[in-house]
Amino acid sequence: MKAICKMILLAAILVSLYQSELTAQPYMHSAGIRAGYSSGLSYKGFLLHRMSAFEVDFMYNKHGYSLTALYEYHLEPFQKNSRTFIYLGGGPVGGYWDKEFFIGLAAVCGIEYTLRDVPLNFSLDWKPTINIFAVSEPDSYNWYDFGLSIRYRFGR
Repeated sequence: MKAICKMILLAAILVSLYQSELTAQPYMHSAGIRAGYSSGLSYKGFLLHRMSAFEVDFMYNKHGYSLTALYEYHLEPFQKNSRTFIYLGGGPVGGYWDKEFFIGLAAVCGIEYTLRDVPLNFSLDWKPTINIFAVSEPDSYNWYDFGLSIRYRFGR
């Protein structure tokens, strides 16, 4: 539980230290695949007139599968290039890991680039998770879930 508090504190510090003027989101919806330690299907939708989004991922790996729902806050690090974003967020995760049901929390931080003329975007992220409820290992965690997502964007 200390690890989650540290991750939340770190994310809050990063957001408060890096306050930039934000414009509008680059697209409304995107769907695609994520490849990495956990691979699967990914959907991201921006909230109207905000730089925050929600992401839903259905992932699988050699240990099992999971469903994650994330709230993400996007920062625009380069004012001249509004197609590159850094994002931070978190949310609930649940699924089956080593044939046992679990529920936990996931954090995410990453960088995303949206192409201008082709309706694709790419993101590279780190998504650590910690299990709050699991049958045999209640405090187990996964710190090494790095991934690359490729999504088709639509809706603007």
